[in-house]
Amino acid sequence: MTNADLALCDDAGDQLIILSNNTVKDNQRFVRHVDARLVSDPDINWYLCLVLHYWRLEDYKTSLHYLNLADELGGQTHALALQMRGMVCRKIPGMQVEARDAYQKSIDINPAQNDCLYNLANLIVDDDPLLATKYYHQSIKLQPVMASAWHNLGKAYLDLDFFDQAFFCLKHSLVLDPAVADTWCNLGLAYLASQAYVSTEKCLRYAISLDANHSQSFINMGSVMMDVLGPEEALCFLQKGVELESSSANSLWNLALAYLLLGDYSKGWKYYEARFATKQFSLSDIPSSLPSPISIEDCPKMPEPPMLVWCEQGVGDAIQFIRYIYLLDAVGINYVVRARESLVELFRTWLPIGDCIIDENSVSDVYAKSPHIALMSLPRLFGTTVETVPAYVPYFSALNPTPKQLQVLPAPGGLSVGVAWASNPDNKSMYRHKSIPLELLMTRLLKLVSLDLVNLHSLQVGQDAGQIASWVDGYRIVDWSSKLNNFADTAHVVAQMDLVISVDTAVAHLAGALNVPTWTLLPFNCDFRWMRSRSDTPWYPSMRLFRQENLGNWQSVVDQLDYTFDKLFALNIDDLYLANLAS
Repeated sequence: MTNADLALCDDAGDQLIILSNNTVKDNQRFVRHVDARLVSDPDINWYLCLVLHYWRLEDYKTSLHYLNLADELGGQTHALALQMRGMVCRKIPGMQVEARDAYQKSIDINPAQNDCLYNLANLIVDDDPLLATKYYHQSIKLQPVMASAWHNLGKAYLDLDFFDQAFFCLKHSLVLDPAVADTWCNLGLAYLASQAYVSTEKCLRYAISLDANHSQSFINMGSVMMDVLGPEEALCFLQKGVELESSSANSLWNLALAYLLLGDYSKGWKYYEARFATKQFSLSDIPSSLPSPISIEDCPKMPEPPMLVWCEQGVGDAIQFIRYIYLLDAVGINYVVRARESLVELFRTWLPIGDCIIDENSVSDVYAKSPHIALMSLPRLFGTTVETVPAYVPYFSALNPTPKQLQVLPAPGGLSVGVAWASNPDNKSMYRHKSIPLELLMTRLLKLVSLDLVNLHSLQVGQDAGQIASWVDGYRIVDWSSKLNNFADTAHVVAQMDLVISVDTAVAHLAGALNVPTWTLLPFNCDFRWMRSRSDTPWYPSMRLFRQENLGNWQSVVDQLDYTFDKLFALNIDDLYLANLAS
């Protein structure tokens, strides 16, 4: 039967089946037929025919109207009517809870509905991917050859970082239907999460070959190029992704990172504003309902009420970008800074604006209607380029003397060297690729300690701090973790160092901000702020960058440290160490 030949019949159940498999061409004819049959035969299935018809026309309010009429004929205990209510409510803003309740009631009445289980899983997967996997599994058990269910299950596992399960489900989906660009794209993301970049690229290129307008594959391909430091090629893919999906925040966000990595700050900071519309920043606590200023002229001056500058991302980000308060002061903008609890003491006692710092946990409702700007939007506000980065250092200076318990004993004849080897473990992905194995780093540092060339000071805090315990002697190797209660304490110790060696974490930013010589150890696919192929950074004049030569190769970083220490001391450290052992 062709779409133009939709049969009209007198049985409501048969009509619903016919409608399910065919498209209505003459809408008025169909509606007149159903209305006429409802007069003589008030069967709930006639109402469901109209629900489905208007649902296909994307007229969801009319569909909901007929569902409410169906309730008068027992719709609230009718499995199919409830499933349709879930379908309709899901499409109406603000009715997601009603949709979930309807699906669940339908399943309670008839648990053997694979499509209803599948739809319920799709509805909740963003908010509760683990529960969604349960419903996908139940749907697949009833209909094991449904490729889309396997695909969505694999995607849910991918969001949960269950990579083995994700690979299995996505590959099984492709066995059932190998021509779906979405599935190849998500398989590529699974490989990307496992840092298998060659396989990632193959999957994404194949997805694009299947669908030349598949925006997500272009966007993800751009991300791959970013991770393997091919930002020029990344730009081509990301720009195509934006062209295909100009409203996509993820497209704009990834494009921003590419521009920033390449040093094109004028475009990078502009697109960086898209971040708050991405899933990654969906939980950001935006403190005011007012829009952020577009230009300096839009910002309040004295005696106008202050603008709220709020720290939005990590501790290291806040330490890096708090420098912009000096620019705010220079142009007479009235402001207060909302800071994380762990940074309040540092900002109050190491910056000349102590009275302007407020704890994010104690911000009153008075700022709910205040002008506001995120801290990392200030480079955009001031039109920062690579050449105009505000790099005056130190921009932290102690307002109080160093407490006795934080005073560092001078290293006899050598250097006081601070060290931090692990990033924040709360961010599992960053933790994996930013942290260097301590044993690898200590191989060289212990030689320097034994030759009385350095004293080592562990600045590591948190769960990784104890890794250095077996080497600590309290004199040449000191663990400060028990005395560092906040970043103000850390600043006191860092300021007394001759050199700080740190991975890309808050300690590196703090040392750079204090103008302490800093050697920062970077992964191959490092953050945008370090740009590419540079051993220096415009953000911190006293900082030197040591980069992995290829993915995961921390040994190459340690080799660079070895060479640099030899140059620093004008010695061959290995030869001197062996000679010292032999004597």
